[in-house]
Amino acid sequence: MFRIYAIVWSLLVTALGVVPAEAADTAGPQPACVHPGDAPPVAHTLSDAPDDLLRALRAEYFLDHTGGIDRDRIADQSFHPRSCGGVFTAPVPSQALWLRFAVANAHTAEREWVISFIEKIFDEVVLFEDRDGTLVELSRAGRTIRPEAKDSTALRTGFPIVMQPDDDRVFYLRIIGTFEPTITAVIMSAELFSDWTTATLLMTALFLAYVATFALLSVIVFRQVDRRFYQYYTLYLVCLFMFSFIYDGWLNQLFEVTLPATTLTPVTEGFAGLGMLANVQYCRILLNVDADAQPWRRLFQFLSVVIIAVTGLAVLDPWHLAMPLHLIYFVSPLILLVVAIRKIRARLPQAWPVAASLLTFSGGLFVAVYSFLVPVSITEASSALDVVLARPLSLGYIAAIVGETLFMMLAISTMVRAAQVERRSAVVELAALGQRVKDIEQLQGNAEKTTRARLEALEAVLADNPQSKQHLPIRHQFLDRATEGVLDNIGDQSFGVEKLAAALAVSQKTLGRRLKQANGQSPASFIRSVRLNYARNLILLDQYNTVAEIAHAAGFSSASNFAKLYRQQFGETPSQSIGTLRNVQ
Repeated sequence: MFRIYAIVWSLLVTALGVVPAEAADTAGPQPACVHPGDAPPVAHTLSDAPDDLLRALRAEYFLDHTGGIDRDRIADQSFHPRSCGGVFTAPVPSQALWLRFAVANAHTAEREWVISFIEKIFDEVVLFEDRDGTLVELSRAGRTIRPEAKDSTALRTGFPIVMQPDDDRVFYLRIIGTFEPTITAVIMSAELFSDWTTATLLMTALFLAYVATFALLSVIVFRQVDRRFYQYYTLYLVCLFMFSFIYDGWLNQLFEVTLPATTLTPVTEGFAGLGMLANVQYCRILLNVDADAQPWRRLFQFLSVVIIAVTGLAVLDPWHLAMPLHLIYFVSPLILLVVAIRKIRARLPQAWPVAASLLTFSGGLFVAVYSFLVPVSITEASSALDVVLARPLSLGYIAAIVGETLFMMLAISTMVRAAQVERRSAVVELAALGQRVKDIEQLQGNAEKTTRARLEALEAVLADNPQSKQHLPIRHQFLDRATEGVLDNIGDQSFGVEKLAAALAVSQKTLGRRLKQANGQSPASFIRSVRLNYARNLILLDQYNTVAEIAHAAGFSSASNFAKLYRQQFGETPSQSIGTLRNVQ
């Protein structure tokens, strides 16, 4: 992930006027601490001063492009001088970087110093001593070295060297397998190395515990918000945890896994991309983007597709194809920040903490990038804190994640509170609605009683005088006769306007005119309406099992046409009516 710093470096080097470390020997006048390649290396030493516990390792370098040059032939190679910053370009897979340096003890007592690196990831680092032209291996370390073969089990790579009074010795370092863009070699006191390693261990362990705790909280506490949201946020935190767990070396430290960087780096790149994709998705839900206009929804869809594509490239070849992923990892929070600011203007409650979260995340990444572009000179240190602050890459990343998660939890809490307020309002509104329903039901009950009484009275009158139908309006009598005519021939699919007119002993023209006057329908529409109402009665009486049977019984030749007409008249399909009836039963 941190290789983005190299990318930004290459883009801004001209503007800043900074010379890359690998070009130091061709960039004009050299610093005073650089010496020609054929001169003896400058001897390193540490004084007894309390602030002189760390110095940059001024070493000559040789890049073995094949990675196969034997140590017996390495002294014959042409080593190049370097600047006094101790920063070297990291070798890519299949390459090896050799460093040659001297250490001298000008003290009158024995001294123990440690050769180490600011960076963390190394497959294998071997320390040799030049003894009369022969390189003798002293110790080795790295993530591909079995624990029993290591001389140090510290979280950071370090090589203790014990110097007797007036000792002046020449050493070689062979470095292979790293993903970080640069290597910063240092010499420090044994006490400082111990403190620094302990501080690094505590810092990374606390960070992993912090991320794991928040992942657990997101599952337990925030499931009530939106299931998709807590799943995406938990996935994001799990990806952060796995990335840091592998990057910081805990896989090797706890489980003795000795996989090389060529295997683990694609895995970490995959976790980085998957985490960013989850970040985009939970921000989409938290910012309620799904309710926005289509262009904003498409922005998130496009961003997700881009993240998937660049993650695939980075997994295939992290050393050559990871640049797009690292750029989108830095740009994506800025895009999300723009959306959050837009939501602030729309008065979305959780938009403020989301914007603060994304701003903190971007700020932490900027600190890490700036620490790479303009590193603090490693000249002296009096405590482990000074070493950590010298290159705050990890600090910037940790600050970005910690700030982002704290504000994001605040955003989630705001969303939960808003949901609770809406839920309480809904409960009050539901209670009021329930009371209103009861009032309406009471009014409806009274109206039904009145209507029932009137119907009973009418039925009594009709029972006493069967001829009372003759007192109905002529139009109603005609409609009743027409309805009876259709129902008498309901099973006849060919029964149409012509047969209905014949059954009523009127012409088709007269039939159309009288139906138009009676209910405003055409004869064909009237016949179809009677058939549909008859079919609905069959459904309500549960007379048939299938839509086809009902359509046939009601005189329709096509079940699909029947279903279409039924839906137009009653607002639901026959299948839905049947399902509703069965559920009630």
